[in-house]
Amino acid sequence: MANALEKVVLVDGQSRTHGKFKRLLRDKYDLVNFRDAEKALSWLKTHGTPAIVVCGAELGPTDSISFSKAVDVVAPYSARIILTEEESTDFFRKALNTGHAYSVLVAPYSDDAILNAMESALSYHKRLVHDRNNLERTLAGSVKLLIDMLSQFHADAFRRTAPIRQNALKLAKAMGIRKTWELEMAVMLSPLGEALLPKEILSRYRAAKPLTDQQREVLADAPRQTRDLLKNIPQLEKVAEVLYLSGRGFDGSGFPKEGPIGSDIPLNARILKILTDLWMASPDGGVDTPAFEALMIRSKAYDPDLLRLAKKVLLDGGLDMSGKEITLCYVRNLRVGDVLVDDILTETSQELVLSRGHELTETTIRRLDQYNRLAGVRQPIRVHRPEVSEDRMATAV
Repeated sequence: MANALEKVVLVDGQSRTHGKFKRLLRDKYDLVNFRDAEKALSWLKTHGTPAIVVCGAELGPTDSISFSKAVDVVAPYSARIILTEEESTDFFRKALNTGHAYSVLVAPYSDDAILNAMESALSYHKRLVHDRNNLERTLAGSVKLLIDMLSQFHADAFRRTAPIRQNALKLAKAMGIRKTWELEMAVMLSPLGEALLPKEILSRYRAAKPLTDQQREVLADAPRQTRDLLKNIPQLEKVAEVLYLSGRGFDGSGFPKEGPIGSDIPLNARILKILTDLWMASPDGGVDTPAFEALMIRSKAYDPDLLRLAKKVLLDGGLDMSGKEITLCYVRNLRVGDVLVDDILTETSQELVLSRGHELTETTIRRLDQYNRLAGVRQPIRVHRPEVSEDRMATAV
């Protein structure tokens, strides 16, 4: 018997179809019924991915193949079953190739045929989710390694990722967003376009110095460069679009000049815009009231509901390091998983080597050791280290 928590969406205009599925699936699946295709799509956009979507033959102005194709966009990991009275090969071909359906049931469908189709579709859905999770874990590890490497050479551009990621997770939790992978990837990769900029432009921009028209064009083009770098990588297509639109104002201002307005802008892009601009307006200690006041000067550029929620959730500021001890270390004593409390700077020139909030990996520790041998870094280094035993709470030397 299938897990009772597995959700199935049935969309059909016939009462007898709903009655039959309710009788068969009772106590086996969590069944959600719709008679209108548009209402079903709207529900799917806001309630996530059910295990199975069953498309009936009568959907009003929308045919079952078009509806199944639309479902593939908003819930690509749902297995789709099309109910039909058509027996032509052409219909089957269109249902599978155009509608991306998992299977087609031809009326009159017996109870056993429906139950077998549901069990097979559920197994298919679970395989899709399992493969997606494995791919996301692999991709997340690859992105983290890429960011680790880039942050060694573009520390100033990537210093914002740790505090913004922490704030993004706080905001997502307050909004009830359970799947944050796409948002976290967007945050981690958001400085990629800036890292490709000439250092002169980036330094003048950071210092709020005037830019030439040509320099402003180069700066404004950074989101497009990021999108073009990422859009052909599987699983990062949506992340690429989020990054491209993360400079787009809620009122249509910003970059790109043409594009969606208001709530048509992807939610993660709206979140990233607020958090990035807050970081730019905040002191090193974290988000504060003056930072929000700075954003309110151009309040129309931000989603008003998100801005109000961000103010409520984030005004405590700083990274959430509760439960983690602060330890003083020299480079040779750093461990994987340590999180930097302060920026790591060179001993003499005070050049930024690695930004605060960075979680250390074997790669970054090895790089810091090499950097220390060649140029020297300021030590001891303050880190957050979870689960530190009593005999190690003293300064590591």
